[in-house]
Amino acid sequence: MKYKKMCEQIIKAVGGESNIQSVVHCSTRLRFVLKDESKANDKEAENINGVLQVVKKAGQYQLVIGNTVEDVYDELMQLIHVDNSDSSSNDNDNQPKKKQNLFDTIISVITGSIAPAIPLLAGAGMGKVLLLLLTITNVLSDKSQTYQMLNLIFDTGYYFMPVYVDFSAAKVFNTNQMLGAFLGLVTEHPLWVQIVNAKKPFSFLGINVPLIQYSSTLITAIMSVWIMSYVYKVVKKITPGMVKVFLEPMLTMLIMGPLTFIVLGPISNWISQGIGFIAMWLYHNAGLVAIPILAAAYPWLVSIGIHKALSPISIQLVATQGFDPIIRVVALCSNMSQAAASLAVGLKSKNKELKSLALSSSATAYLGGITEPALFGVNLRLKKPMYGAMIGGAIAGVVASFLKIKAFIYVTPAFLSLPMWISKTENFVLQAIIIIVVSSVATFIATWLIGFDDPVDREEIKKETEAAKEQEKKKFAKENGKHELQSPVTGTLESITKVDDPTFSSGVMGKGIAVVPSEGKIYAPDDGIITATFETNHAIGLHLNNDADVLIHVGIDTVQMQGDGFKALVKKGDHVKAGQEILDFDIDKIKKAGYDPTVMMIILNSKDFLEVLPTLKDTEKTESIKHGADVMVLA
Repeated sequence: MKYKKMCEQIIKAVGGESNIQSVVHCSTRLRFVLKDESKANDKEAENINGVLQVVKKAGQYQLVIGNTVEDVYDELMQLIHVDNSDSSSNDNDNQPKKKQNLFDTIISVITGSIAPAIPLLAGAGMGKVLLLLLTITNVLSDKSQTYQMLNLIFDTGYYFMPVYVDFSAAKVFNTNQMLGAFLGLVTEHPLWVQIVNAKKPFSFLGINVPLIQYSSTLITAIMSVWIMSYVYKVVKKITPGMVKVFLEPMLTMLIMGPLTFIVLGPISNWISQGIGFIAMWLYHNAGLVAIPILAAAYPWLVSIGIHKALSPISIQLVATQGFDPIIRVVALCSNMSQAAASLAVGLKSKNKELKSLALSSSATAYLGGITEPALFGVNLRLKKPMYGAMIGGAIAGVVASFLKIKAFIYVTPAFLSLPMWISKTENFVLQAIIIIVVSSVATFIATWLIGFDDPVDREEIKKETEAAKEQEKKKFAKENGKHELQSPVTGTLESITKVDDPTFSSGVMGKGIAVVPSEGKIYAPDDGIITATFETNHAIGLHLNNDADVLIHVGIDTVQMQGDGFKALVKKGDHVKAGQEILDFDIDKIKKAGYDPTVMMIILNSKDFLEVLPTLKDTEKTESIKHGADVMVLA
């Protein structure tokens, strides 16, 4: 029950159990398919302790959790009643489906079909590497029955890959998963394997059937289930109810079996060969350019959840060439750069919370290749470390292109998976370590030099704020509890009731004043600390030493300008003095954009004071003032 509260918050944030159509998980993410994505609350989801990021891509609502995702998923499934396995019914046929562009649709299909099988493939691959190490060190003979049994077990992971992919693809295409698995199995039937190995012409009803080996293939599996999803719908409509139980699957088998062998299989095989050819051509002719560029871009692909789209290329290369010299190499450069960037942040940051997160995330990325905690929790959050990671990844990519390193199994590159670079005849472990060192050193230096905006430690702010409060209380006592606030801007002072925005003029946010500015500079109205800044820089929040929470808002609806014409001179956590310039803005640019430049200063916690009195008593009058002039009295 460790993650029960977290899961309850997740269910609420995604719109409730009734809004969940299905949910699965990969190595780091919960992947929801929601009935209505607009019902999900992104901010609420991102604020859940344990959720690193919300990613909406390819028809999925993804919550990045990290390496505890499986435990969270198991807890989640105890709380909801969603049948992820039943794809044979048409219960969801009448559900409105969100339209996607072609690219998102392809990514969704590839991710949904392959992602569930990746842990199995990685486990089987590492098992085969373990066997190789045992034979190389003479611990186990490759002639022994023990070796043969273990080889059979681990080889099954790749040999029957089309079955796993077909089963998952059937769920993606909302069709019968058992028939999907059948399509994968029929291409792996021992009789078909014998026919292919015999290399003699073979025909069906006089039609030539190409002799293709389908083990370890992906495109045939996905394409055949895609076509089957339409065939199965037609078969279901025309089959009488009393014989559905056997006639539906039989007719589907009769249609899809020959169609797969005669048409879909050959087309898919041609596509697979083309992908392999292009990948190898890039490796031999443009590796010096392609690998560094991909290594620099890879973390951004991960951030939007489409890096899995490269998995078929990697798996296909391992299956057909016996090795992957590109995608796994790129992943190694990128994974280690994410780890190193997070390490640099952890060592440089003075924020205890961030330091702990960064160092633990770095260790996770270095050891297991799981980069999402480092990516979303540290590097992407701080932005600048991402540039350091891109630089380090690209430099490592250049080195990798010269070393001609190859991965022999599909698994996430990291220290614990170093055996992935070994085969019976080749060993690239040393080269992999060199790339790890290069990526780490280059990224660490780049991140350290570029720097980042270190978040202010909450405990420090609390202590400093408490000390400032005590000082101000003493000052208040001497001044009989009265305090003046200065105008934050030069211009024409007017009543807040004249502002053409009911949110401010009604006083619902608190009492305040308005100034039509004649100068584009905002100054602190008193001593205090900056508590809120915005990406658009159109407003700023302060907590003053007299306990007043103040919002200074420049213009009406100027948030629409997306920061154009605004420049913040302070950041959250900064201490400021009365009269200190804290923000610049361009009055002419605001007017040209069609917005009112009036500056509002609101006391958000007006109810905490006995009196909040503007110095301008007559609401119908205006007054020319300069910044620093007293405009409000608090008591």
